[in-house]
Amino acid sequence: MSGRNSLPPAGLFTRNGVRFAVACGVFAMVLLYLPILGLVLLSFSAQPLTGIPWPLTIEWYASLFEGENSRWTRPLATSVGIGLLVSFNATAAALLIGRAVPLAHRRGGLLATYLSVIVMPGILVGIAILIFYRGLIGIRTGFWSVFLAHFIWALPFALLCILIVVVRFDHRLLDAARDLGAPRWRRFLDIELPLLMPGISASLFFSFLLSFNELPRTLYARGGIMTLPYYLWTASASHSTQVSLIYALSAVITVASFLLTLAAMRLLSRD
Repeated sequence: MSGRNSLPPAGLFTRNGVRFAVACGVFAMVLLYLPILGLVLLSFSAQPLTGIPWPLTIEWYASLFEGENSRWTRPLATSVGIGLLVSFNATAAALLIGRAVPLAHRRGGLLATYLSVIVMPGILVGIAILIFYRGLIGIRTGFWSVFLAHFIWALPFALLCILIVVVRFDHRLLDAARDLGAPRWRRFLDIELPLLMPGISASLFFSFLLSFNELPRTLYARGGIMTLPYYLWTASASHSTQVSLIYALSAVITVASFLLTLAAMRLLSRD
């Protein structure tokens, strides 16, 4: 009885745990979003390099599409194009692998092989691709080497999205459809594909974002092309008139990414 009475009340412990978790979450959100909000605020400053958001102006947004200031549109198109290719190819590969992994005898080692790319340093992967293309094969790096680097980075995450729904898939549904005479392609389209669609949608979305925002692997594999993250990185590191415009461009990309993520989350959480 004495040992039982010495335990803290379950209700009090639960409330304290919830409060502590909420406090940690709020602290993490402040650390995450405060610099972003500061960047957005500075994008409206007439002199953003001073760090003081006053006086306010929208001239930097108006200048984004004027003359040489619009040079960011080509890197944007390049990043979107590579992101779409990576998204569809990584999802297709993850779908094939994810459907086969649960049927493999030694799937632990197979999964470790695919997922180990996550812990590899991005610069190391970029250097390896650079050496492979230019040093060993003699091919100039460029669009397809960047695509390969981004594909390697996005595939493990796409595979995780697919495996989440694959492991819960009831194969008895396919057996029942086969007993009723449905061919293989009908079983895939009518039964398997709709059940796997949440994982496929998540894989498409996250693979695109991983590619669109990728910089370390792009540094050594890019060759002569310029992606949007690389453009923002070089422009923000230089001391030129483009630096002030980077604040406005970064704010636009941040808001667009947030809205896209919000729309995707609502789509994926829909019943």
